[in-house]
Amino acid sequence: MRCAILGGAGFLGQHIGRALAHAGWDVWCVDRAAPPPPGNAPWFAGALRADCFDLQSWWGAVAGVELIVHLASSTVPATASQDPMHDVQTNLLGTLRLLQDLRRQAARPRVLFASSGGAVYGRPQSVPLSETHPTLPISAYGATKLAIEHHLHIEEAQHGLPCRILRLSNPYGEWQPPHGVQGVIAVFAHRALHGLPLDVYGDGSVVRDFIYAADVGRAFAAAAHHAGPQRVFNVGGGAGHSVNDIIHSLERLLGHAVQRRVLPARPFDPPVNVLDIRRAREELRWQPTMALEDGLAQAVAWLRTVP
Repeated sequence: MRCAILGGAGFLGQHIGRALAHAGWDVWCVDRAAPPPPGNAPWFAGALRADCFDLQSWWGAVAGVELIVHLASSTVPATASQDPMHDVQTNLLGTLRLLQDLRRQAARPRVLFASSGGAVYGRPQSVPLSETHPTLPISAYGATKLAIEHHLHIEEAQHGLPCRILRLSNPYGEWQPPHGVQGVIAVFAHRALHGLPLDVYGDGSVVRDFIYAADVGRAFAAAAHHAGPQRVFNVGGGAGHSVNDIIHSLERLLGHAVQRRVLPARPFDPPVNVLDIRRAREELRWQPTMALEDGLAQAVAWLRTVP
């Protein structure tokens, strides 16, 4: 069984790659960025530096692909809101180009798409959010993710391309870059380790659902063989934690108080987002195993090695 992870060089790609390799897949990393050194990610059978959305640039080198994990994205919620045209041009149109090229292939690999369990739902009408909750994005990022979901459904209905969509909450864990604008746990923990203030948008009461990245990897491995009728699955920790909760947990873990820098609340941040993961439990036979406090401790231990 051969798999290609588009965007496999990123931190989620590494966790998903490790889980798929453990499940028996021959895993290839396809990414514009340089892949991790083989010694750091021995579970990759091979790595290609290529445009993920240009099928011809990597398809021939990864012969016999039965599974494509689509993690490729050029934006995060904040950057997508700043330049929504770039978000659409790169991620939505890029995915459409990939799907059109797949139609021309004799094989029909299964596609697993990493969607957003926060952004596609928008402001919650009920909590926790199930897969049947209305999808009313309030951000450009969520709108693009949802559009890709719809096109995957169309591709399966009209052209027989099997797909599964995993709506992720907020992954965290080893290998998550702490210097970007996404990944509050990695960013906060790294800044706290270096005595820098934490940027808190609003009063810190925003509630999110956090999921350890290795648990995300196991969910993708389970979805690779799923044979039931459902196509969309929430993948989250199943519990809510506020930004203030994360800061307090970090303070307990580090043994000292951390500084905060309070900034205006952001309009694209829903006040609460917690996913209902019962469908994944029942259909995929999956559930998260890492408690937040334990996952934070492991993430902090790794971040101590990051300059």
